[in-house]
Amino acid sequence: MSKRYQHTLMVMYSPGKTTSYPDEPVDKGLRYHFLGGGSEVGNVGIILEGDKGDKLLIDYGLAPTDPPRYPDEAPKVTDAIITHSHIDHIGMVPWLSGAHRSNLHATSVTVSLSELMWNDCHKVSRIEGYPLPWDKRDMDNALESWKIHNFGDWVKHGNWRWRLHPAGHIPGAAMVEIDTGKLKVLISGDFDTRDSPLVNGAEAVDVDVLFVEGTYGGRNHPDREQETTRFLNKVREIVNRGGTVLIPSFANGRGQDVLMTLHAAMPNLNVHYDGMGKVITKFHLENPDLLRDPKALEAAFKWAKRVSSKSDKKKALEADVIVTTSGMLNGGPSIWYLNRLRNDSANAILFMGYQASGSGGRQFQEEGKLPIFGNLTPVELEWETYDFSTHAGHDEIVAFAEECGAKDVVVYHTDPTNARPPLVKALEENGHHVHQPNNGESHILQ
Repeated sequence: MSKRYQHTLMVMYSPGKTTSYPDEPVDKGLRYHFLGGGSEVGNVGIILEGDKGDKLLIDYGLAPTDPPRYPDEAPKVTDAIITHSHIDHIGMVPWLSGAHRSNLHATSVTVSLSELMWNDCHKVSRIEGYPLPWDKRDMDNALESWKIHNFGDWVKHGNWRWRLHPAGHIPGAAMVEIDTGKLKVLISGDFDTRDSPLVNGAEAVDVDVLFVEGTYGGRNHPDREQETTRFLNKVREIVNRGGTVLIPSFANGRGQDVLMTLHAAMPNLNVHYDGMGKVITKFHLENPDLLRDPKALEAAFKWAKRVSSKSDKKKALEADVIVTTSGMLNGGPSIWYLNRLRNDSANAILFMGYQASGSGGRQFQEEGKLPIFGNLTPVELEWETYDFSTHAGHDEIVAFAEECGAKDVVVYHTDPTNARPPLVKALEENGHHVHQPNNGESHILQ
């Protein structure tokens, strides 16, 4: 049996029959169960259930690795809250809607971007030949199931109530506060307490239990102002020698941060903007109340030359800077540009964050070559990496947990081998009772 066929079997859910979630009701306390994301980065799905039968699902994503990783089948839930629009938190929601007709809750930006993200996920799965457990009909059901919520507004759910708080990270990203009557719980989603050009940082919420992402456990970010200066100095250096700077950037958040940074510091640059980020930026601008400085984003977006045709692409090759997807050189316009820029050593690639294992960007960094239109191609351009991450670093996570006053801290969305251990140690030293969940396991909080 081929690996691909085996993988197909793994995601052929049989609603209600293949879930890892237990059938038994909760006797007392609050049960939490990770369908995914408990001991891994991404692929998130968290079930919370109380002793009176109240139940919520927080996020239901997939990990866009090669091959993709999928969460366990979700049990029947009436309501699911989606923290933000990145595919590792939203990618399996159409299946949920098709199988269970669940009500879906999120902020306006997350709802606006969902169709775009799901269409892209569906397209990539077909191109790559990987199975996807949902189809366009499920997606249509999901789009009709959304309910939009503002930050701070309480929502009643049986004996519980919940509300959303700004998470930083990207526009519309939310932390979820749940009041069960006995426990106050906060689920961070992807969060950052530091301000970025695009959004303000998250603020602590007074709770008993904190579910916190640990992506950057054991690692701190460099000072953002110093890192920005280092980035801008390198851009000037490359442009001054007659080169073009290729900046592969994620469509939802990172690309906009890069544009705003360049526009604020070097408005005379000739910058071209390509990829799905162009559409996403328009959705961001339609929700100015969720942005740190909507006028600055609008000015940067108008300033950059948007690529919309083949002739525009050719003109962009003469630009000072090209900002485009995909952020990890896994296809998209960035590969087209790289293929045409790679033979001139004056050009350079500036990565704006971590390149995941298995990505084209990581292979280029480690081996000096990557797949370009099916051919493993050597690329001898200068490159550098800059930390423009909008995930909280180690120190921010530890400080946030302390400011929340949480007795119990559940560390999820983390590498269990390298990131989680130092984070757990630091949290325990601060007096928290720390939980280290694994996928498919249930635990009770009292």
